[in-house]
Amino acid sequence: MNLVQQYVHLDLDAVAAVTPEQIDTYLCGARWVRAEAISPDLQAWTRPASEPLPGHLQALCTLPARQARLIWSGYVSSPVRRRRDYAARVEELLLVLGMFERRLASAVLSDIATVPVA
Repeated sequence: MNLVQQYVHLDLDAVAAVTPEQIDTYLCGARWVRAEAISPDLQAWTRPASEPLPGHLQALCTLPARQARLIWSGYVSSPVRRRRDYAARVEELLLVLGMFERRLASAVLSDIATVPVA
């Protein structure tokens, strides 16, 4: 399934119901490392420094750096609080995590949604 199909098949109500705390808990559990804040509304997350790219993304190493960054920027960003564009930010995160983990975005959403709300 390509990215556009994954986006179309996401349940928007489920996306909007996910909390920033659930996303943070999921990312911590998946071994993402909190990096600096991108903006007051977005938090960057990276992989541990010694960890190589997953096998399906190794081909990016053969591309010029500028082109590779268009596909994989080296980090994901999660919304810190709900704002007008919250659902769009969560959808973007789901698609990037799905690409990185080689899973469907809806499967990542399902995993995040099952994280207990604090």
